[in-house]
Amino acid sequence: MNNPLPVDPFSVAEAARRTWPALIEAMLEAVCLVEPEGLRIVAANGAAGRLLGLAPAELVGRDMLATAPTPEDESFWQRVGEKGACGHILSDSFVTRAGGQAVPVVRRVSRIEPAPGNALYVVALVDRSEQKRIEEAVAVGTAELAATLESVADGVLVVDLAGHISHFNRRFAALWELPDEMLLLRADDEVFDWMRQRVADPASYMRRLAEIDVETMLRATDTLPLRSGAVLERVTLPQLSRGRPIGRVFSFRVVSAGAS
Repeated sequence: MNNPLPVDPFSVAEAARRTWPALIEAMLEAVCLVEPEGLRIVAANGAAGRLLGLAPAELVGRDMLATAPTPEDESFWQRVGEKGACGHILSDSFVTRAGGQAVPVVRRVSRIEPAPGNALYVVALVDRSEQKRIEEAVAVGTAELAATLESVADGVLVVDLAGHISHFNRRFAALWELPDEMLLLRADDEVFDWMRQRVADPASYMRRLAEIDVETMLRATDTLPLRSGAVLERVTLPQLSRGRPIGRVFSFRVVSAGAS
């Protein structure tokens, strides 16, 4: 039986290096290969070029630190080095596109070593620009919705299809005399239980809510006598987004204030 030929680790590393450009080009995310000693980019795929605003060949030889404008990056790369071959680091960060634009990214850095003494860092970057734009738009929309709810005279409660509270206004809290601590905690179950305890007939109230829960497109008006003697009118409407139900809007107004 022939003895196997010894494997030259440097040949293995060199063969791996020749295949890396094709390998990272097949990846959907932006990928740079970085040598550990000077943190120089040795290879980059097309997605990395598009993210950083340069041709992949122009990225080769550049300092990886120069692509990130955050002062925390030096300590980040120090932590990467301390981890060595074990594990990886995943974080939110920014990179600088050619021209100076800062781009928010999710960054994952892993260390590979195809042969002893031939280590590289694999830096994978996911552009978060669109996600951040959507988050900011949602934040603006939420603020505008809150301002709109506060401008109406009725008490308004908005819930999603799972029954979780999305929004409410101060008039709603006042009509149901909700405790301040309950509002601060945004405790859905406690709020709904409080409302159940305030109505004169909790069993009928809960049966009607169960009927409403089944019909996502239901439009209804109900009268709710309270234990205090007051009577509220509740209007139920579907909350729609592009014609599809995403929740419910309940509005409440006083029909009778009860005994003074």
